[in-house]
Parts: sequence; structure tokens; C-alpha cells
Amino acid sequence: MDWFVSDLHMFSRRSIYHEHADEILARASEARVFVLGGDIVDFSWTTLPSVEATIDAAMQWLSDLVEANPNCQFHYLLGNHDCHSDFVEQLGKVTESHANLFWEPYFLQIGSAVMLHGDAVHLKERNNLALAAARTSKHQFKQPEYRHQIYQMAIRSRLHAVVGKLANPKRIVAGRIWDYLSNEQVDLDSAVRNVYFGHTHVPMQDYAFRGVHFHNGGASISGLKFNMLPMQLDGELHPRLHPRT
Repeated sequence: MDWFVSDLHMFSRRSIYHEHADEILARASEARVFVLGGDIVDFSWTTLPSVEATIDAAMQWLSDLVEANPNCQFHYLLGNHDCHSDFVEQLGKVTESHANLFWEPYFLQIGSAVMLHGDAVHLKERNNLALAAARTSKHQFKQPEYRHQIYQMAIRSRLHAVVGKLANPKRIVAGRIWDYLSNEQVDLDSAVRNVYFGHTHVPMQDYAFRGVHFHNGGASISGLKFNMLPMQLDGELHPRLHPRT
């Protein structure tokens, strides 16, 4: 079985990764392909002393995961919360030292399946250039404590769950992902059957849009639903890699 997981937001106060850690590790141990679909780590809302300490912890976690499962092919896709320049640099180094680890900044296609984080859905211009610009302007610094407190109040009131559902209707989200992938020359009309993504924190299971099925596992955040997504992969196992620009 192949698996997709995103939006763990590890090291942030809102994350409940610890509740799902055993399942994630168990699935990785049996997987052929395991995709980490972005926002696995959260540098902006980390509770560790610094972004640097968070990068070190993230690299240790990732290295341990990959080394413990040498027969699994891992793919790390960047999201808006873990696209930190120093983290990306370290991610490149870890990838070079592990034959079964790959990383992509935007999206990954294996056969008729496409995997991505999905933060392009909230951009006016939905393409890689706009995505890169948006990511470099946000989430590069640790948030001050007072903002952590405000965020916790929103989570305790479950406001984040309500806002997330209202702001991310399935048809609109699927349509925007379609637009983004089309802008990046992905052949959705004939070559793609399934799209797996994260970011919105709103679960989506087998939602059909223009003949393509969209899947979202939610988020490992207090008050939200979270699921790992089994993927239907076909074609060549090694993916068509996209330029890291």
C-alpha cells in the first residue's frame, strides 16, 4: 500500500501528531511509496526555542523515518509552513545522503496520480512562480508568544474548524487545484485520475471534479479530523521530477 500524509504541523502547540505517530510509523514500515505532503513541520508556530532548533529536530525525525524503512520510497513535498530557506537547504543535504528520499517544491506525479500541498488554492495567480513568491514572504520567522495565545483561543473555541469549512468549499478548491496544475502543464484531461493534497485542513474523500478524483486527509490539529490517505499509484515507480526552482 502507498500512503499520503500532510499537515502534521509538528512542533506547534496546536499539533496532535503524537496521537497519530504510531499509525504513521506503522504505515511507513509497510509502504512502497510514502508521500509527506507539506506542512509536516511548522516553523512559524514552533514551540521549540528557535527555528534553528526546530530544523534540527525535523531533520532528525525525517532521517530516522527514512533510515528505518530502506525499502520504502519517501517523497517530501514542501508546504507553506515548512518552506523555510534553511530547512530546504538541509532537506537537500539529507536527500543526497539517502537513496530512498526525494523532495519536491511544488508537486509530484507518479503515473495517473498527482500529489501536492495545495496552498496554490489561496493565491490569485495559481502557478509555481506565484507560489514561490508567497512562500518566501511568510512563515520564515517564529511567531511571538502573544500570537500563540490568540491562536490557542481560536482552537479552543473551534473557530478554526468552522472557518476552514466555510472558506474551502469542495468544488471551488478542486477547481482551483485544477487551474494550478493546468497552468503547470499537467494533463488532467487524460493522464490524471487522482489528486492528493493538503493545506485546507478540510477532509475530502474521492470527490469527483471533471473526471478526476480529489482527496484530502484533513490535519493533525486539535479539533480537526485527520486521516492518512491510501494512494492508488500506477505506472513507473520512480516519478517524473520537476525543476527545483
